[in-house]
Amino acid sequence: MKYHVFKKPKRLKNGKIVHRWYYYYLDENDKQIQRACQGCKTRQEAEDYIRTLWITDGARETPLLIKDIAAEMFIPGGVHISRLEQLGRLLALESLANARHFIKLIIARWGDRPLAFVNPTEVTEYLFGVERSGSWKNRYQSIFGELYTEAQWRGLAIQKPRFQNFAKRPRKADVLTTVELQRLFRLENFNSDTFYTMFLLCLSGGLRLGEARAVRPKQILFERKALIVDGFCKQDGTRTAYNKTGSPENPRFRVVMISEVTLGKVAEYLAARPVAEDDFLFTENGHAIKQIRAEDAFKRAVAAAGIDAAGRKIVCHSLRYTYVTRMRRELPAEIVRKMAGHTSLEMTDYYTNRLALDESIAGLIGADAAADNLFA
Repeated sequence: MKYHVFKKPKRLKNGKIVHRWYYYYLDENDKQIQRACQGCKTRQEAEDYIRTLWITDGARETPLLIKDIAAEMFIPGGVHISRLEQLGRLLALESLANARHFIKLIIARWGDRPLAFVNPTEVTEYLFGVERSGSWKNRYQSIFGELYTEAQWRGLAIQKPRFQNFAKRPRKADVLTTVELQRLFRLENFNSDTFYTMFLLCLSGGLRLGEARAVRPKQILFERKALIVDGFCKQDGTRTAYNKTGSPENPRFRVVMISEVTLGKVAEYLAARPVAEDDFLFTENGHAIKQIRAEDAFKRAVAAAGIDAAGRKIVCHSLRYTYVTRMRRELPAEIVRKMAGHTSLEMTDYYTNRLALDESIAGLIGADAAADNLFA
């Protein structure tokens, strides 16, 4: 396979005609493919440009394949990551694992193709037929775009394309009815009382799954009927010192009121298995419950309860949606936002500053009664 340069006229928007340098090659079906020689003004520059589309191995020249470019990308401790860090891009291990996952998918689909021979619209058209979310497809294209940047370090002078983004239309989780809640929260529907109690607390406090997995005994104030939400578990079980939508600089701690029924179940759970104040309340094999395990347990419980999920999105997050919907019937929007953590309220360390805690609880007027009516 060889490239051939040529020049052809191009009419600009103002009507002026200019001559630009291009190259063409024949694909596997002997179809002629044309591409622009980026930034080339003379034949010599165009000839030099097409040489960069190949790599030299001794006397043999071969096109630079996508799998060659991607092989060492996003590997912890690798040259690619070292280069990114020196350029100011610091990626967490979970971000590297995610990027590497997409790299493997790209290699499997495009690895044997030279990067210069792949039209960006091919990638987008391919994703049209993939049944994944718009966010997932955008991430795929974003990682694909990283190939062009990395290729420059291999001597491949090809301009990074601008992919068109897919629309993000995440479907909201569906709300559970009173009858469905009553059918769902039966101990026999769950793998264990650990999952039963965790999901009950998840519903009663409007917790995100990561926040429920991260709960420690010292967050529960039984005498105040309150729960302090001050962190969440990542997928790998690591606990943060800030909430899901927060950061170390702005942790977004919040307080929620919990029903007496739920607090009673939590007290029974604690009585059966003493847990240190700073330890995870809900564990499996001594570790925080994994996200995938919790999602699977919830899915099984929904099925065991005989809840019809056809055409609906019944997932762990449905408990949070149900909480917000039901509390909104009882309380002003401002109080619900505070307890759901939808606003950027800054709170101090509730474990040491009792005044701040008292003020926060006092600001949740009527929330204790509303919490008791959650299942009604």
